[in-house]
Amino acid sequence: MSVFKSSVLSTWTLPVAFVLMTSNAVASSTGKIEFFSVKEAAFDQTVKLGGTVIPFKKVTITAQTAGQIDFLSGHEGDSFPSGSLLVSVSDTALRAQREAALAQLNRAKAAHQNAVNQYNRELWAPKAEQPMPGMALPNLMDQMFTRPMGQGMGIGNQEVEKRADLANASSQVQQALADIAMAQAKIDEIEVRLKDTKSTAPFDGVIVEKMIEAGDTVQPGQPLMVFAKSNHLSIELNVPVNLMHGLQKGQVFNARIGQGGWIPVRVSQVYPVADGKQHTVIVKLDLPLGAAAAPGMYAQVVLKNAQAQGRSFPVIPKSAVVKRGSLPSVFVYQPDTAKVTMRVIRTAEAADTTQLSVLSGLVSGEQVLMNPPAGLVSGDEVRNGEWIPSRN
Repeated sequence: MSVFKSSVLSTWTLPVAFVLMTSNAVASSTGKIEFFSVKEAAFDQTVKLGGTVIPFKKVTITAQTAGQIDFLSGHEGDSFPSGSLLVSVSDTALRAQREAALAQLNRAKAAHQNAVNQYNRELWAPKAEQPMPGMALPNLMDQMFTRPMGQGMGIGNQEVEKRADLANASSQVQQALADIAMAQAKIDEIEVRLKDTKSTAPFDGVIVEKMIEAGDTVQPGQPLMVFAKSNHLSIELNVPVNLMHGLQKGQVFNARIGQGGWIPVRVSQVYPVADGKQHTVIVKLDLPLGAAAAPGMYAQVVLKNAQAQGRSFPVIPKSAVVKRGSLPSVFVYQPDTAKVTMRVIRTAEAADTTQLSVLSGLVSGEQVLMNPPAGLVSGDEVRNGEWIPSRN
């Protein structure tokens, strides 16, 4: 790039003797017909690649739960700060489930309290030690004959029964605690699902694309919208592998968005793996803040040609080219006769966008007219700065 630019600059800063300027009395009263002395410059030092403007960060927001869209915020291009509600799915059914789960939790807590009471009663007043109900003879028979006889025959053991009853009461407490934990887990699950019905902006950005409208029914995983960080933009290029030599993060190149002017861009990411089919590598370049660009716009980036052979071609300004028909042409000035001749040329875009490289039709040292006036034809003369048509 540096070789090309230096050659072009030297062409534009030639002494006056190399650039002939005469008045153009026919075209205007004050304008002059200018000539450009053709010089050569390196042609293949740079290469221009096309790419696409993309957001620095972009996410696709998807549905996390099934339901009907009851809220959809904004339109494509609208900006939202981080945390703003973008999409909401109806949560009526989930809220009903939450109420049912809360009722189940309250019932489990009541069962737990009852189990604790039963345990405390068994701990301090075991059923095994309680006499048979009633008074007088039944109670007396239980205390004096039934229990002593049963223990003597090995049929009943009061201590064992007491421990068994206490263990049973303890298990009832543990079961009640498990029921509480299960009910609470169900509530937590529903709370998470309720949160999933709301989709918020993950960062400051804009809506790039909407895939649904309010009232649509969605399923889990269904894309809802594309949200992008709008104040940071990048250019994504597919660079051929033969141009990757020396290309690395941090390098600065020139880029143009659409038909705008050229601006500096910096390499921010070079993918480590090439595409096996296209034999290209994805390279991302950051645009300056405030650049006149939007996601999806076409971009051109001028990169150094790692395989440049240093070939030189004549270079002329774009203003010297006329298109009368389908082929580009120039008017070549013949100093010995003061006549101009129209000549068809073959051009290629140069790194400097005000210049064209001439692949054929011109040689270094020839002089071409800048901004040829309309009506100029081969055989016309230019003498003392005046256009003299040959038909006069």
